[in-house]
Amino acid sequence: MKVAVLSASPKQQLSLTLQIVRALQKMCKDDEFDISFIKNVDDCSEFEAKAKEADLVLILSSLYHFNTHGQLMRYLKGLHLPKNKPFTYVSSSGGNMDVPAHNYLRSYARQNGLKWIRSLSLLDEDVLAEPGREEVYRWFQYVKDVVRNTELNAQSLKDTRIAVLDCGDEPEETEAKVAEIAKKYEDLGAKVTVYNLREKKIKGCIACFGCYTNNKCVIKDDFEALTDELYGNSDMIITVSGINYNQFSTNYKYFLDRHVKFGRFGQDLELIKAYVYCGEMDPMDLVELEQHTLVVDSLGYDVYVGMYPGTDEGISQLIQESAYVCINDLYPQRNTYGYGLSMQFANLAYRLQKMTPKDYEYFKAKGYYQMPQVLNQVRPISGIEDGRMSCQMRLMAFEDMLSALDGPPNMTKRGERGRFTKMIGADLSKVDEDKPKKGFSFFKKN
Repeated sequence: MKVAVLSASPKQQLSLTLQIVRALQKMCKDDEFDISFIKNVDDCSEFEAKAKEADLVLILSSLYHFNTHGQLMRYLKGLHLPKNKPFTYVSSSGGNMDVPAHNYLRSYARQNGLKWIRSLSLLDEDVLAEPGREEVYRWFQYVKDVVRNTELNAQSLKDTRIAVLDCGDEPEETEAKVAEIAKKYEDLGAKVTVYNLREKKIKGCIACFGCYTNNKCVIKDDFEALTDELYGNSDMIITVSGINYNQFSTNYKYFLDRHVKFGRFGQDLELIKAYVYCGEMDPMDLVELEQHTLVVDSLGYDVYVGMYPGTDEGISQLIQESAYVCINDLYPQRNTYGYGLSMQFANLAYRLQKMTPKDYEYFKAKGYYQMPQVLNQVRPISGIEDGRMSCQMRLMAFEDMLSALDGPPNMTKRGERGRFTKMIGADLSKVDEDKPKKGFSFFKKN
């Protein structure tokens, strides 16, 4: 596949973000990467010519002030690409103010009639280690499947366990769409289970803070059994909902509110998730809803596929893209919301570690309380030459990695990747379950 790459970093050849594509060049030798730099923000002709002949346009940039670099924004104002040209984006400041940048590039693609493909957010130094290179490699294989419209068949999703969650407040909102979606996945060989929230007894969260003390909900209804089965026996969950004032149905919100104990403590399931909304949706409100959804999925270390309208076109896109995600076994997304909220929960667990020992041990096992060492060799940069030398020194590790890299990385399986913990939380064997917990309760013992 021929890829027209636009590196938008002002550092050009010294860009750390550029090393992500250089790693891809070493891992994907059958693909051609034609790399361009922004030399003049008012002259796009050279890159336009390259993009016209390419199968894919890939934009690279780091992030500035919660968005992409200003010179890329200005360059895009004058850039005209062929309609329906596949278009995607990689940022290299993962987990730090990245969501607005990706939304900006996606808006550019959609408003200019380009075929937007799921983008990637990571840290530039991630590719120095094999797990990071595997993440990039898997993502690029997914991108190629979307570009080539790779054919799916009755064996494509064999042995994949898919849950279709019917969240409609009324049957007429979602029932027919749920049946249609389930049938399409079954046609690809998946084992499909439909869960109907209307048939479940799930009460609303009463904000008693019981789960803050022992990680268990005090309400006795269908919630615990449903989540045990749903999250324990699924590889992918498709949530189908009606629209309630540009938000998901109240059935789903009741169900989601009870997840507060999971959100604090972490699920680490690496589930694949996608969402279908049935009803009219304003595009601006859809962005807000999607950002809220990213918060939920990021905290659970899940793989977010996308949010799709319940139209024929939307469902077809859902089936295709989610199938490619399954086949390529993408890594969970990391973004502003997941990292930022996880840090808040980790700080809370640190302050309340005697009251919430499981939370504290979970975040401690993930390294949240390890303080970085200050490097003695770091010194102030006083001029352009110092800045350039700093960039060159940071590139030394990448040059060493690239000189030894030859071919695809070793591939791991979902749930077995080194940077994620075991299926539910961390190893909490050090926590004494029988030891009385200090804290408080609003409920008297019988």
